[in-house]
Amino acid sequence: MHRVAMGRRIASAVATASLAGALGVAGAAPALAAAPAPLSFTIDYTKNTSIPQAPTLGGGFAGNGPVLDASGQTIGRTFDTCGIDGIEGPTKMDADCGAYVVFNNGDELNLSTQAVIDANPLDYPYTFKAVVEGGTGTYNGARGEATVTAQKPGVYKVDVQFS
Repeated sequence: MHRVAMGRRIASAVATASLAGALGVAGAAPALAAAPAPLSFTIDYTKNTSIPQAPTLGGGFAGNGPVLDASGQTIGRTFDTCGIDGIEGPTKMDADCGAYVVFNNGDELNLSTQAVIDANPLDYPYTFKAVVEGGTGTYNGARGEATVTAQKPGVYKVDVQFS
C-alpha cells in the first residue's frame, strides 16, 4: 500500500506540474514590441489650411502639408481636422484635433489633442501636448505623448516620446 500511495503522490505531482506548465504557457501574455525610438519633425500647414481668422463655436478647420526633418527634407505629409469647441478670445480657440502623419515609407502616425489654437502671430511660440494613438507599420499599436510647439501660425515642431 505504501508503494501505491507513493505512486499516486508522484502521479498527482506530475499532473499538477503539467497543468501549471500548460496554463503558464497558454495564459502567458504575448510579448510586446519595443516602443519606437523618439521622433522629431516639423509640420507646415501654411499653404493648405483653413484656420479661421475669427473662430466660431461649432466651426471647424482642416489642413495638410509637408512633414520635414531637422534638415528641412520632406519625410512625409500630414492631414488634420479640428472642431472648435470653445472660444478663448478674438483670435484664440479651443480645438479638438486629429492629425495623421503619413511618412514617405508608408508608415502612419496618428496624433490627437485638445488644444488652444492662436491665430495671432504675436502670441508665438507656444506649446501644447498631443496623444499618440497608434498608426501603421512602425507605429502599429504605438502609444505615447507628443510635445507640440507652435512656432508661427501653421508651423508646428513635434517631439514624440513613445511609451
